[in-house]
Order: sequence, then C-alpha cells, then structure tokens
Amino acid sequence: MSPSQLIVACDFGSTLFNALLVEVSESGNLNVLGTGQVAAEGFEDGDFVDLRAGSRAIARTIRAVETAADVDISAFFYNISGSHLHSVWARGQVQIGPGPRAIRQSDLDNVLNKARSLVIPFDNWICAVNPVEYAVDRVRGIVNPLGRIGSQLEVEAHLTTASRSVVRNIERAIEMAGYEVAGRAVDILAAATALLSVREQKEGAMLLDVGGSSTSWALFRNNRLVGTGMVPWGGGQLTSDLAHGLRISQDEAERIKCDRGITLRSLEAEISPEALFEEARPEESPALVAAILEPRMEEIFSLVKQNIGDARQITGLGAGIVLTGGGSRCRGTARLCEEVFGVPVLRRYLPSQLAVEPELSQGQWATAVGLAMWAAGSVPEVELAASAEAGGASAVWQRVRRLLGRRGSGPERPVMRD
Repeated sequence: MSPSQLIVACDFGSTLFNALLVEVSESGNLNVLGTGQVAAEGFEDGDFVDLRAGSRAIARTIRAVETAADVDISAFFYNISGSHLHSVWARGQVQIGPGPRAIRQSDLDNVLNKARSLVIPFDNWICAVNPVEYAVDRVRGIVNPLGRIGSQLEVEAHLTTASRSVVRNIERAIEMAGYEVAGRAVDILAAATALLSVREQKEGAMLLDVGGSSTSWALFRNNRLVGTGMVPWGGGQLTSDLAHGLRISQDEAERIKCDRGITLRSLEAEISPEALFEEARPEESPALVAAILEPRMEEIFSLVKQNIGDARQITGLGAGIVLTGGGSRCRGTARLCEEVFGVPVLRRYLPSQLAVEPELSQGQWATAVGLAMWAAGSVPEVELAASAEAGGASAVWQRVRRLLGRRGSGPERPVMRD
C-alpha cells in the first residue's frame, strides 16, 4: 500500500448524514483528516423519498468535509440500509475435476457464483456474499478449503439482498449533488468492520446498532457472518415517548434523552406510575425518565430477540453483544440489554485504535469509519458484490485516486489526534 491514500465515506443515517475523510498510512492505519455532519433530509427507511432535498443535504455534508480537510472531492463510499435489505441462505456445489486435486481460488470463486445464482425477486440485487461453511466430498465444517484435496466442493453462504431501485435512487441523489459513487457497503456490516475484533467474531458476537428509526443487528461466529436483521424501531421512539410522557416538544425531549436519559428503572428510586397520567405537565426527574424509557427500550430489544428467532444463536455468543448507535447511549441501556438477552454486553462507538478528536467520539461515526476500513481493504471475510462489479479493490482504489485530490500545493494537513 502506497503512502497517503485518501478515502471519503458517507453514512446516510435516519437523522444525520455523517461523512469523513481518512488517510491510510503505509502500515494500514487510518487517520481522520476532516469530517462533515448535516441533518438528514428527504431520507426515510434507507431511501431518498425526496431526491432534491436529499441531494442538497449530501452536497452540504461533503462540502463540509472539503472545507475541513482542504480537499476537492468527486466521489465517496456510502452505506446501504433500510427494510428493503433481506438475508437469505444459499448453497452452491461444483465438481473440482475428473479426479481429486488441490482446491484452488478459482474453485472458491466458482462455488460462490453458484450460490449467487439463487432465484431472488426481479428488483433485488445481491449486495453481499458471506461463505459460512464449506464441504469437500461431503466432509462439512471446513472453514477454508484452499489446498485441500477433493473432487466436489460445496458452500453454504449468507446473502444480503437490496432493492435495485432503492440503490439507484440513492446514487441518483449523489449524482444530483455533483458527486460520483466510489463504492457501497451494507451499513451494519460496515459498522461491524469497525467495532468487532477478529477475536470477538471468532468466539461469537452480535453487533446491535440502535439507530434513529430502526435497530439493526449482525451475528458472527467462527469469523463468519451467520445472520443479519432489522426492526423498525429505534431512538426516535424513545424521544417520542419522552415527549408524550413529559408533555414537552420533540426537540426538548431529544435534549433530555441525550443529556440525562435513563433506560433502567432500578438505577433510580421508585416512582408511582400515576405521575404519567396527571393532566398537568409532570415534573421531570431521573426516576420518571427511566419509567418512560425502559418499557420502550426493553420492547426494542425483545423485538430483536424475536427477529433472530433461534435462541441458541444468542446463548452461543462467547464474546457477547456489542451495543452501538445513538439510541444506546442512555444510562442503563447495556444492563437492560444484558437482562433481555442473558449474555454480557459492551457499549462501543469507535475502534479503539483510531486516533480522533474528542468530539468525534461523542457522535455516531462507526458506520462511516467501517466504510473507510472496508475501502482500505480491511474486510477479508465478507465479500461485497459492489467491489466485484467495480472490478475489484484495485480498480476501486484507482478510481479514488483519480477522483480525489488535494487543493493547491500547500503543506499536508496535520493528523487529528486525541
């Protein structure tokens, strides 16, 4: 890897658009050079429902990065999210040859292409392919069959599909904003790239991202993705419940949630539920806030648990759950999550090795950072169909180098550090 490679990544969230520029060092470390954050507009459930408003918000977000880092940007990586994403399981099988021989990379490519041939709705597109388990001559449980002698190769793969029309609408909004697409990745997989270590993925871990209007999850075991999903509730429902319970505006409720939200009633003194039904505006207190927020947060976690289905998927998580997203920042959320799922829970918002300014650690940047890490080639396990369509990682990098350059001939900007 050559020095000073630059990546721009933009996370289209339900409440905020977060974009950042990172510099990838020769050793592969990422340093943040500039950021941009703008309120989301025209964007609902992972799609631009108002292309003009959305394109203006995109332009403001990327221009903020250009100003902060003193660069001209023509293309960036973005995330795919929303209820149009679906998880499906597929199998592929190929004959190695007329006789047994060592399995080659071309054989792995062929068997994954067979898995991709699964019949899906006409408007869907397979945006991520993850091999979960291989079998050689019916011997199952093989993680990496390269070099193994055999005559028949099979794979069980986890596929993520997306709506072609939604993806095209997103890229139309980016085009209207005056930019090009460098690449794309599924948001929860990008966030997992940033937040889950190789050890955690091997031992078994779930990333649980409580966003503004939805909560997404991804399950890993033996360094393989084994499931993803989403429920259509998130931090926005917490805000709405707080506004209704305290008889206040949405903006004031959002401030209370962010500044002093509590989602576990046992952390505060008992309070009579009658306070919630008084006609007059009740007096805000930590106990009352917890009484309002805990039921909704518990319901969100319970919906995720139902969405996963097989309880054995959760009990087998050796590394537990990593909780992230703006809706998870309220005090007591990790403990409540532990009570619902019965496994250890940690909260994490950025990779520990990333050097950032303090204000970055207070925002929701995991998806954008994960996009940058994927673009830098740090995702060996999950094959993203986007890179294959673009001609592979090297082709993506060639495009980025052509489309992104520093302004003027001034000195390099300093790396942002704590």
